[in-house]
Amino acid sequence: MHVHLSRIRAGRLGTIQVAATFQGVVRVQLDDDGDAMRAELLAQYPEAAFKRPSPVTTDAVRVIRDYLDGGPSPTEVPIVLPEVGFATRVWRQLQRIPHGTARTYGGVARSVRKPRAARAVGQACGRNPVPLLVPCHRVLAADCRLGGYSGGLDVKRALLELEGIEYRG
Repeated sequence: MHVHLSRIRAGRLGTIQVAATFQGVVRVQLDDDGDAMRAELLAQYPEAAFKRPSPVTTDAVRVIRDYLDGGPSPTEVPIVLPEVGFATRVWRQLQRIPHGTARTYGGVARSVRKPRAARAVGQACGRNPVPLLVPCHRVLAADCRLGGYSGGLDVKRALLELEGIEYRG
């Protein structure tokens, strides 16, 4: 299986790496640690052969760059999510959060019919393999504080500010 890699320099956000198979984007990493991303990809795809950018990664990078320049959310990019039960349900729900709005971890838990699973929603957000494409940055703590973010809180703040989403702290 071929896994194609691309990267984008994204100003305040640093380097964003994108990995895709012929089916769609399988990983977006919000840092420049290519070794860590390759190790994660090899764990998921043991037969992976890493290749140069493909049309899928090139399109994904273009759409992400447009989004970071104030354009629409990158919803048109094909993605491939691992089937991991509850987390996959959460990620699909996050894709329904409109640009410029936020939900709480508890609100997302209720929307996937697990009202007591706010912490599990947070854990699923932390394991999101395609941040930006599945907008986990739009999920806040119950008091509208940031909570956590796999790309770091500075990145989460920047993304929320980009979309005009108000938060505390």
